[in-house]
Amino acid sequence: MNILSIDTSSNFLSYNITKDNNLIYQYNRVINRGASLLVGKLEETFKKMSMQVEDLDLFIIGSGPGSFTGLRISFAAIKAFALAVNKPVFCQNSFFACAYPFRKKEKKIVVIGDAKKNLVYAGFFISDQKRLKQKSKIKLMKLKDCLQKAEGYLFVAYDSHLRKKAKKIEKNVRFYEKNVYPRAEYLVNGNNFDKIDYKELKKIKPLYLHSVDCQVTKKNR
Repeated sequence: MNILSIDTSSNFLSYNITKDNNLIYQYNRVINRGASLLVGKLEETFKKMSMQVEDLDLFIIGSGPGSFTGLRISFAAIKAFALAVNKPVFCQNSFFACAYPFRKKEKKIVVIGDAKKNLVYAGFFISDQKRLKQKSKIKLMKLKDCLQKAEGYLFVAYDSHLRKKAKKIEKNVRFYEKNVYPRAEYLVNGNNFDKIDYKELKKIKPLYLHSVDCQVTKKNR
């Protein structure tokens, strides 16, 4: 199975191609407005790998929370590819990809993203040190409330200012000291794609960080 995975939810442009669970190409770069380069980069990659969109069997996309522009571009590209070749699309929230590298050492991980107005998006994950599972849907909440709720969790983010804010509120918070971006390769891991019930293309939607179109409200808490 040939799989193209993409995440443009942050200023980290990440995509890769796997063949029968083996990585054959990857691209990971911190680039401002990198999503605008996505289609051109993919065309270069297909040419370099002597591939065509028709050679792909599955598309995987990081659905955010993330950049409004970045997600719009990646979703438009993936949907166009999927429609053209009549192949399925699998959505995985981008916070899963941020938490995944910590699954072997941490049992509880929370990934947060800045939602402005003193709010954060929070994704809570648990691990048996083999498989990573999401405890609940992405939540919109105050940072202070998140720190209280996630006592004992390792905090992860790609917004460095959130680490500073968190430590001002709770100096003993366990926060990973480096920015952790959602890498496309981690969207693939941990899934058995033969058993997934794929959604209709029209039902696949991104989750925006800073938009009136955001699907998450504080009522979900």
